[in-house]
Amino acid sequence: MALLGFLLATAFAPRAQARVEAFQPLAPSPVPLTAFVADPGTGLLYGQEDDGTRFFRYDPRTNAWTELPPAPLDSGNNGGATYLGGKIYVSYADHAVELAVYDIGSNSWDTIDNPLGDGTGDIAAAGGKLYLAVGFEFVAYDPATGIAAPLAEPPKFVPLGEFCDKGFEAWGGLQVDGGKIYAHQGNGCIGFAVYDIAANSWLELPLTPNLPAGGGEGGPILGSAINPLTHTYLTYGPYEGRALYRYDIEAGSWSTSTLPFATVDDGGMAYVALPGLEGVYMIQGEGSTEFARYTERNLTDLSPSMSAKVVKGGQITYSIQVKNNGPERAGEVVLSDPLPAGARLISAATSQGACVAAATLTCNLGVLRSGTSASLTIKLKAPLRRVVNAATVSSQAIDSNPGNDSARVRLAQCVVPKLRTRGLKGAKKALRAANCKPGKVSRRQSGKAKGEVIRAGKRRGQVLPAGSKVKLTVSRGPKG
Repeated sequence: MALLGFLLATAFAPRAQARVEAFQPLAPSPVPLTAFVADPGTGLLYGQEDDGTRFFRYDPRTNAWTELPPAPLDSGNNGGATYLGGKIYVSYADHAVELAVYDIGSNSWDTIDNPLGDGTGDIAAAGGKLYLAVGFEFVAYDPATGIAAPLAEPPKFVPLGEFCDKGFEAWGGLQVDGGKIYAHQGNGCIGFAVYDIAANSWLELPLTPNLPAGGGEGGPILGSAINPLTHTYLTYGPYEGRALYRYDIEAGSWSTSTLPFATVDDGGMAYVALPGLEGVYMIQGEGSTEFARYTERNLTDLSPSMSAKVVKGGQITYSIQVKNNGPERAGEVVLSDPLPAGARLISAATSQGACVAAATLTCNLGVLRSGTSASLTIKLKAPLRRVVNAATVSSQAIDSNPGNDSARVRLAQCVVPKLRTRGLKGAKKALRAANCKPGKVSRRQSGKAKGEVIRAGKRRGQVLPAGSKVKLTVSRGPKG
């Protein structure tokens, strides 16, 4: 089924104008869904029926839903899900005793004891373990050993009226980013914090925007995702509202935009990295079936600079620096360098990422934060008198200054021409044309004609730095 081509652009306050975002409506889910999650390996998405047991898979490639075997537990009043080791673990706000576990490979369900001992939709996975939170309880559970370990107590958070001061609500979200877990309080509350896995400690972060919409507290509700390209934490709400909350992890600040849904309720969202289909997929949640893909692109200015050094033997060393001049990060940064015709690559090294050698050298540099740079060293042999090398940089972000996306270096090399049998005048002319310089001239008697070059200080075809001097030996003619 062809994807609908509707795009919704959103304007922002001056601080947030450095990105462009869009929403693309997708095929509605068969029923209202909760516990929404992606398989990071395949890009397939899974969700359970809200207040029911039906279970569905969505394929971004075909924009189609498929019904799978039903879950063993009714989702009741919503839930959350996470992917770990080929399985989907579903935790429900109404189930304190068990979690449901879907094995993707066998297309079958099982249940395990709830390691938290309380119902929650706040679940995530990292390092082979499940993490679950509600109230002031936070645990790590290892499915391989069946061992649950209590962790540092979550923050109390600030009250909103008589509520929201008792840690995490059951309708929030946990998202892993490196060695940290970012979490919003949920259920319309505005608390937000990050957990350092190695240090076993919580740090409160800036509160989410408070956007009253008639349904109680004005913070985000159930569901969240991390966009790794823009390094943002995304969630939505409030109840009876339609706001997308966006936390820039590097800037440490929140912004909001408007969702294309009528309203949102406890549902979920998940990031998919499929090329051409990447983005955050979000369900409308309890009570409705709207479904959309959200994409965002930062505005940045990437600029490469290049210098070259020639050594004997025709080896050229290119030093390249790719800098992000900002204002925001650039994801999926790629440097492309079509190697000069006739050149042979010796090596390519980069301070981050990796390079793939071919007729065009392609270096995938990953992420460049605003103000940072990556360096590359490329060595090649090019037995040419004139060498032109140009490299171009691109990324997932929008470049505000495409005019400086390329760097070019032109250089000349001394490629020793044929000198023997030439007359001295002709030999000197040939050397200059080859970017070399005539060196010391000596003469000796030989059987060759007088004035003929009988020996050169460098062999024919040898590659030297431009301007290198080549000694010449000229015949005085035979002994008379």
